[in-house]
Amino acid sequence: MKKLGVKALLILFIAFSAVGFSAGENVKPLTGAFFQINGAIANMNYDEMYKELQSMRNIGMDTIIVQYSAYNDVYYYPSKYKETSDELFADESLTNISWNGKVRSRYVKISLEVPAGIEWVITPEIQVMYDSKTLLDGCSYTVNPKPASQYSDANNKLIDGKFRYSWEDMVGWQNRKNIEVTFDLKSEKDINFINIMFMNSKVSGVSVPKNGYKVSFSTDGSAFSSAVAVVPDMNKPKDESYGDVIGTILKTADALDMHVYLGLALDSSYWEGKMDPQAQAVYNKNILGELYSMYKSHKSLAGWYLPEEIDDRNFLTKERKDAIVYYLKQMSSYAKMLTKKPVMISPYFGINPDGNAYAIFWEEIFKQAKIDIFAMQDGVGTKRTTAQESAQVYKALKPVMDKYGVKFWANLEVFEQTHGWPVDDKPWQSTTAKIERVKTQMELMSPYVEKCVIFDYPSYMSPRLENPLYDNYSKYYQEIK
Repeated sequence: MKKLGVKALLILFIAFSAVGFSAGENVKPLTGAFFQINGAIANMNYDEMYKELQSMRNIGMDTIIVQYSAYNDVYYYPSKYKETSDELFADESLTNISWNGKVRSRYVKISLEVPAGIEWVITPEIQVMYDSKTLLDGCSYTVNPKPASQYSDANNKLIDGKFRYSWEDMVGWQNRKNIEVTFDLKSEKDINFINIMFMNSKVSGVSVPKNGYKVSFSTDGSAFSSAVAVVPDMNKPKDESYGDVIGTILKTADALDMHVYLGLALDSSYWEGKMDPQAQAVYNKNILGELYSMYKSHKSLAGWYLPEEIDDRNFLTKERKDAIVYYLKQMSSYAKMLTKKPVMISPYFGINPDGNAYAIFWEEIFKQAKIDIFAMQDGVGTKRTTAQESAQVYKALKPVMDKYGVKFWANLEVFEQTHGWPVDDKPWQSTTAKIERVKTQMELMSPYVEKCVIFDYPSYMSPRLENPLYDNYSKYYQEIK
């Protein structure tokens, strides 16, 4: 074999380096995540929050973007702007309706008569217990009618004991007047506690049945006792607050040396195309000022997130574009004046995106309004676009971001939409994305951005959910870090 000279060896080394190492070197790890506060996060104490955030740090994440600190009438911190609510059940939360008594029985029948006007009844768990010990291990049960296909009882989710606040772990019925679940405990057993956790979500059309449910018992499965009504506690405080979730997140982030961007307030009417920029600016200035006065001592407080997700479909007219420019200018200048901290937005684009047109759209806005961080949604999880199409939009946007000194981040969707527009006409539903697709998103967006974050960690990636994405990404992270 002919010997290679030093020059030839050097050329080969460079070539192999380019081929063998460029992918890993060029892919930016996931270093942050959006936090859409749900019931599970809202009810965490400090130790539980520490465990959640420590799992992020273990895979190289140092940044949290709280999607919003207030949503409709729900406040995730003790705000003076919260109005007294007439609602019995907190929105975007789980409500327990429990029976306490003492009976010995083999069969337990739970019956719901769903009030008129309720579209969805959804629950992640039913409990039948004695002295805090479940009686449902090894039992059999029937459900009539069957749950809706998008919220099926696959793998016996109703009794798996996981109680997870995750849509994919819930069981639901749509537009049903009567629902019946009958358990066979296999032998007569003492029972002193029954509980159903009901989901409540105004924006999703999910309601807690105010009349509760009925429970009856039988030793032979045919002759049941008179049904006993189990109703919500109507005397509990009518309050939709969750204490100080924001404070808990910041305190925990302080301890773990993380950076937190606090989302401001959002009303769900925004998703219907309704926005008064002047009124919203006044309201969110008040929210920002209150949050800053309460939490400015936290070293983890890094900046602010405006939760209005600006798109390329609803802000094309001069009137609408002027409205969003006004709002961005007002919020950005106020945040800088009061706090000297950066402001972030996370826009999205629609189906069949035109990268060049989108770049022009944002350049026109940046000429008038200064934004510090632009965390572009990639749209892959919602199936509005492919990772390849999305990358072309990022490529077109990068020169605009560089020109106006805007930090350019990728907000990668780590979920897979399974129902709802544009997939189908069923209610929106999603599941966790596969690691191979997430890796493709990271690889294609990385060349154009400073930082990759995800939407969202608590709902789709946390190891608390026991899905494979966290472990699979942990292995990939070791390869690219």
